[in-house]
Amino acid sequence: MKMKMMGLLLKQKKCEKVEELDDDELLLNIIYLLRSHGQNDIISVWTEQKRCFMDYKKLIKDYLKTSGGLISTRYCEENGIPRVYLSRLVKEDFLENVSRGLYRTKDSDFDELYFFQYRYKKAIYSYETALYLMGITDKFVMDMDVSVPSNYKFNELKEVVNIHYVKSDLWNLGVKEVKTMFGNIVKIYGYERCLCDFIKDKDNMDKEVYINLIRSYRTIKDKNLDFLYEIASKMGILANVREILEVVYE
Repeated sequence: MKMKMMGLLLKQKKCEKVEELDDDELLLNIIYLLRSHGQNDIISVWTEQKRCFMDYKKLIKDYLKTSGGLISTRYCEENGIPRVYLSRLVKEDFLENVSRGLYRTKDSDFDELYFFQYRYKKAIYSYETALYLMGITDKFVMDMDVSVPSNYKFNELKEVVNIHYVKSDLWNLGVKEVKTMFGNIVKIYGYERCLCDFIKDKDNMDKEVYINLIRSYRTIKDKNLDFLYEIASKMGILANVREILEVVYE
């Protein structure tokens, strides 16, 4: 009889699963069914609904502990979690909808750098933003620098961002992971890649930042000249990089 009650609920709302009904819909359907079916069967349906809610709620909360407090509808769909549970957690004032298909916990810190890269996973922090995240400069530029493949398109981009389009075979070259001030991990271009980018785009760079970057490379403890030359070679600026470093090291 319990399965029959669930079937009636689904048939009326044209859902595939009972858990896809939100609380208001479920209550309205229970009132309807109470008029023509036994109370015990309806209670069992309600109990099953609540059990599903608690199970999915735990899955969502476990994921939020590892995702910096962010969760997307895409993640839920890929992991078999009905999206309606995100709406329910919004009603409980546990989550808030920050953009289309993306939610965050109410008590989480708003980590702009992590949040942006979570939404646009192919955006790698580069140039001055990467230098800031590596602690090479304390100059925080309000407009983030990101590098993306040349064929990449942003959807609903609201932030003010300096976008650097690069060839697909160079996009993932020299990438490393660092933590933001909130402890979340983001992808950036490492020192060697940043150095090559600055040298290649010298005419468009802040002169003071450019000079400090070139001079400071000799003092970097974990510098890797071989890797620097490998990146420079692939970017077609090896001779230029060698010439500049020779002047610095004289």
